[in-house]
Amino acid sequence: MKRLVDNFEEYVCVFFFLLIFILMSMQVFTRYLFGITFAWNEEMARYTFVWLTFIGAAYARKQKAHIRIEIVYEIINKRLSKTGQQVLQIMKQVLTMGFLGQLIYFGYVLANRSWRFRSQAMQIPQFYLYISVVIGAALFLVRELEAIGQQVKTDISAMPGKE
Repeated sequence: MKRLVDNFEEYVCVFFFLLIFILMSMQVFTRYLFGITFAWNEEMARYTFVWLTFIGAAYARKQKAHIRIEIVYEIINKRLSKTGQQVLQIMKQVLTMGFLGQLIYFGYVLANRSWRFRSQAMQIPQFYLYISVVIGAALFLVRELEAIGQQVKTDISAMPGKE
């Protein structure tokens, strides 16, 4: 069970990627072999891609794979003391959590307002598309909190007098 929780985003991303691959392969196959296209198929692939994007952002956070401007990061870190680097890291994490909080809140507002709107082909509520923002941001926030906890553990164990 721990493995499932630890790797949840990875499993979901693999599932979504495979689903997109199957949907698009089916679309190509039916179009060129039978001359038939399915509108729901392409729409489902688009929705799945949106979900993949937001869940993938949380997975990228867990893997420390998000982009940053490396040269700026290196210049700033060289000029700061160890304490200054830790303060900068805390500020970055607080800003990230603030942004994620806003994303969760406004994503939830948007998702709730979208219940009455239906998708063109599948006729499902747009809510199922927009709630991906909330879930992805919430998972990202959980991974950010895990990273903070790990950093605190590392900082405490590196304190003088700790062995």
